[in-house]
Amino acid sequence: MSDSTTENQLMPETPARANNGGINNTGRLVIVIGQSGSGHSTALDCLEDAGFSAIDNLPLALIDQLVALSVETEKQHIAVCADLRTSGFDAKAIERLVENLRSRLADQCQLVLITAQPQEILRRYQATRRRHPLQKSASSLEAAIETDQISVDALRHLADLHIDSTDTTPTEFRSALLGRLGLAQESQAQLNILSFSYRRGLPSAADFIFDMRFLANPHWQKELRAQTGQDSAVKDFVHADEAFQPFMDGVIALVLASLPRLRSDGRGQITLAFGCTGGRHRSVASANWFANWAATQKMAAQLYHRDL
Repeated sequence: MSDSTTENQLMPETPARANNGGINNTGRLVIVIGQSGSGHSTALDCLEDAGFSAIDNLPLALIDQLVALSVETEKQHIAVCADLRTSGFDAKAIERLVENLRSRLADQCQLVLITAQPQEILRRYQATRRRHPLQKSASSLEAAIETDQISVDALRHLADLHIDSTDTTPTEFRSALLGRLGLAQESQAQLNILSFSYRRGLPSAADFIFDMRFLANPHWQKELRAQTGQDSAVKDFVHADEAFQPFMDGVIALVLASLPRLRSDGRGQITLAFGCTGGRHRSVASANWFANWAATQKMAAQLYHRDL
């Protein structure tokens, strides 16, 4: 996706159906259909980040069963992607399926159509050097893209929301999709909080790394050496260091300043890593403290001690 966009490309051809404003206790289904290379897989990733269970390329005959079990019975939020790779994919079959599901789920069933201009799809395939799913039976890549476009155009009238991804950035695409589905306020970046030992190397997935080795080391306290940052005595020792609280206040300020931009850029997960020499005392106590703070802020967070 390139760097510019126009407003009419991000608007649906037909008004999006009313919904309950995002994730709630009522089951919800979003069906994503699109040309190969247009960004429907990206749409599925965005919906997964927004709390949906995302399923790609499920045989068409199984979608009805999935909806009956997961959406209608278990009240889950499901996003399903169907395209020309899907077993049983056919315009008439899709139309019958969508009409059936809408009769059962009403406004909680929405179909999103993702397309892009043929030259844009051609450029993307040339850039990635991937093979188009129809290329085996087509005389050229251009012919495969044209055949795909014809099959998708036959479904255009079913769409609640149509996004043309030509000349849109990933951030614009995500914002348009989630905003039109009423999910923009529901998506929240997951905080992954971990402790680690510098002896065993830096965690490669970390977005922010905080070196806690400047704090007094409980390892040199005989009565604390065998304990860890999970134990009260070690936690009290680390927290009592006069440098601890000012530093953690700075971590909080950094996170609060960064999160809005990271969320708007579509970052589904943000990893904060706290390290010390052995990965048992200072890093563990610090990661625990920050996880407790995140809980008081009602932030979605997971805590993991890599080297404990």
